Amino acid sequence: MKLKLAARKAESPGVESFIFHPEKPLVWKAGQFLHYVLNHSSTDDRGSDRWFTIASAPCENHVMITTRFDSKRSSTFKKKLKALKPGDTIEISDLDGDFLVSDARKEYVFIAGGIGITPFRAILKEAAHEGKLLRVTLLYANRKSVAAYKKEFEALSKRNPNLKIHYLFSPQRIDKETIKEFVPDLKKPLFYVSGPEPMVDAIGKMLQEIGIPKKRIKQDWFPGYPAE
Repeated sequence: MKLKLAARKAESPGVESFIFHPEKPLVWKAGQFLHYVLNHSSTDDRGSDRWFTIASAPCENHVMITTRFDSKRSSTFKKKLKALKPGDTIEISDLDGDFLVSDARKEYVFIAGGIGITPFRAILKEAAHEGKLLRVTLLYANRKSVAAYKKEFEALSKRNPNLKIHYLFSPQRIDKETIKEFVPDLKKPLFYVSGPEPMVDAIGKMLQEIGIPKKRIKQDWFPGYPAE
């Protein structure tokens, strides 16, 4: 299936969202991802395809990709994506992913590193649309003192008193002390971790070290990004 670019917007320095309209109805669940193909000549060794989380919620009726651009190390795929203009298309296939929130009665800790915030945006927007006041503590780490979707998250937290958001900017880190400070009761929540692969692996191990069983940890890895 093809998606047609409708709009694009800056989310924070170096981070941009691309809003696409599918050529026919697309059904997905908040937190899932798609396979994207953007054919171009002279590709680098990473090729012409990628997997991106759908950053938009199903209720928004469009597909949004949010990604970070690095002028010093951008791939040929990223350069082609950045050059897209409204009306240009991209191919999609293979909807997949189980990084989903299926039980609104439980407590959650969402841990995001940088661009790993995208599935949480989709999950929280869809929950708000459905009138679900999810009990969530969001720990959102970034290398710089800016964060994507900040205004949207602040609006969501005003509508949902159960949503607690904590921004951590370098040199602050998500470590054992941070977790214990913001999550005083470690016995109840489910922990969802999303971000660069090295960060997700490290936090998954750290959570187990402080007593969180593996069955209460769900991870979503973003390959190709350095740790936050």
